[in-house]
Amino acid sequence: MFGVTIMVHSWVTASSAPVSSIRKSATFKSGSTFKKLASIRHQLKLARGVFFIIAFLILFSGFTIVHTFASSDEVTPATGNELVISVDSGDTLWEVARAHKKDSMDTRQAVHAIQQRNGLTTSEVTVGQTLIIPSRLMP
Repeated sequence: MFGVTIMVHSWVTASSAPVSSIRKSATFKSGSTFKKLASIRHQLKLARGVFFIIAFLILFSGFTIVHTFASSDEVTPATGNELVISVDSGDTLWEVARAHKKDSMDTRQAVHAIQQRNGLTTSEVTVGQTLIIPSRLMP
């Protein structure tokens, strides 16, 4: 407030400087402050954006690594309480599931369980193929 009073007083007493020049000098001082603040805000937005991009990349690269180690095309060997069978000519996955499931279990559930255990994407089986029957299917 003191600086404004001096400028007004010098303008009134000296009357050599027009009002527009006083306003320009006041605007220039406050404009540079606003420019500095705008620059700081811009830098903060930029830093925040870079932080989120790096965090995003770290997060999803972690998911990729976990997914890579978790997925495997190899079937784990049969345990002691699981049954290993060999597919004969004319056998279907449906018949194998129906023959080895509990009486209370639905055959569709048994087929799905055998597919999951053996890493099968379809219900097609070939002659000589070995299948592991999970222990939870057997009576």
